[in-house]
Amino acid sequence: MKNRIVAAVLAVMVAGALTACSSGSKTESTTQTTAQATTQAAKETQAKTTEAKATEAKTTEAKATEAKTTEAKTTEAKTTEAKETEAKTTEAKTTEAKTTEAKETEAKTTEAKATEAKTTEAKATEAKTTEAKETEAKAAEAKTTEAAETEAEKKLPEEAQYTIYNQTGEKVTEIKFTRNDTGKVALDEKSGLADGASTVLKIKKDSTVTDKTSFTFSFTTEGGYTAEYKTLGFEVAPMTLIAEDAKSGATPFKFEAPAEGASTEAEKATEAEATEKVTEKATEAKATEKATEKATEAKATEKVTEKTTEAATEAEEEKKVLPDKAEYTFNNKTGEQVTEIKLVDNTSKKVVEDLKDGLEDGKSVKVSIKKDSSITDKTSYTLTFTTKSGYKAEYKTLGFEVAGINLIAEDAKSGATPIEFVPEAETEAETEAATEAEEEKKELPDKAEYTFNNATGEKVTEIKLVDNTSKKVVEDLKDGLEDGKTVKVSIDKDSSITDKTSYTLTFTTKSGYKAEYKTLGFEVATIKLISEDAKSGATPIEFEK
Repeated sequence: MKNRIVAAVLAVMVAGALTACSSGSKTESTTQTTAQATTQAAKETQAKTTEAKATEAKTTEAKATEAKTTEAKTTEAKTTEAKETEAKTTEAKTTEAKTTEAKETEAKTTEAKATEAKTTEAKATEAKTTEAKETEAKAAEAKTTEAAETEAEKKLPEEAQYTIYNQTGEKVTEIKFTRNDTGKVALDEKSGLADGASTVLKIKKDSTVTDKTSFTFSFTTEGGYTAEYKTLGFEVAPMTLIAEDAKSGATPFKFEAPAEGASTEAEKATEAEATEKVTEKATEAKATEKATEKATEAKATEKVTEKTTEAATEAEEEKKVLPDKAEYTFNNKTGEQVTEIKLVDNTSKKVVEDLKDGLEDGKSVKVSIKKDSSITDKTSYTLTFTTKSGYKAEYKTLGFEVAGINLIAEDAKSGATPIEFVPEAETEAETEAATEAEEEKKELPDKAEYTFNNATGEKVTEIKLVDNTSKKVVEDLKDGLEDGKTVKVSIDKDSSITDKTSYTLTFTTKSGYKAEYKTLGFEVATIKLISEDAKSGATPIEFEK
């Protein structure tokens, strides 16, 4: 357009020039007018050219702006599209990852279920195998038991024969056997049996007697003591009847004859009491020599001799002259603290003394009871004491007297009696010697050594020792011990072991019998493991010299 305007201007100028040339003679005014017109036309043309340029520039700028706007929109659209594409791609990847994870989880779950199923199947198989083995073992055991029972039944004697020894310290007025299956009295001997005497009682076997037949055996003494044992078999056996205070357990007799050359427990108790009374009488009457001879004789002979019996009778009569006050010196020989000592009047049931402060091991305490009008030679007290470990002991026939009394531990008892009577008084030298002896007694060996003898009549499957303080297993013989065999166990002494150290011994037999002894000391000892039916009390072992 610019070129066209320039061309137009040039054309006008040429036309003017041509006109001037052709006329040749135009006037100066005309020339001027023409020149002015030309100038004006040129200005107008220039103005139009400038305007056209400005318009063109605006148009160009507008187009550029439009182009930029379009480009920006295009760029924005592309960015948006790219973001959407990226978002879709991310979402697709996330979905794919979740799908993969779900598949892996499902695969693991399936695998776990398969493993669990296999484990369950294996356990079921194992349980069935175990059950089958147990059934087989039970069947074998049943056959063995049946065979043993059959053999035992074959060995029943033609008649039961019981040799009864009276060692109760008094006359036995009645002896009775009652069948447990029928309730009928099989034998009732009322002719009486003097103390120290023996008799043989027989029961014939008839068609109703089997190896399962058992009797309730009972006897009554002249003093009114009635004892009973409910599971006596149809057998040939010696039976020594003992007094109530001579029992070491619940059984009122021993399956043995009195030992030849040694006193029975009842006789020992009688002898000890007689000796003490004789000694007291001799001291008061200044007849020490004669009393000592009688006491020695009483201890050395199997039965109390006539002279000792006379001395005991005299002492008993003299005892009825009561002291002005009862005085008991209690010596703690239990090996631990005694937490309480109590005296209860057997007639009134009143507590006459209660030492709740207790008594340290190895210490002594004196207790006095004044005599009043209610006290006679029949007055007696029940003495009880409790130790720190929980052992509770009882002695029911303590008289109104002056006596020194040792409180002893459960495993130190030789029978049911938890105390020992000692001389009324001791010199300082004797006391010192006793203290030294006690201290020496507490000197521990360099190692504890236990020799276990299996006398249960069957295999012992396990022997275990557990420390009562730490509760740790210090020995566990899982290989067991055959019947009649011996095994030795040693425990080395270390800094943790004191004279208070003790162990719980347990052993289990093949038949399932489990026995326990809770107060085994740190010592050198030979220990016999005995069967349940061989126990004379609650203790399943015997200490051997």
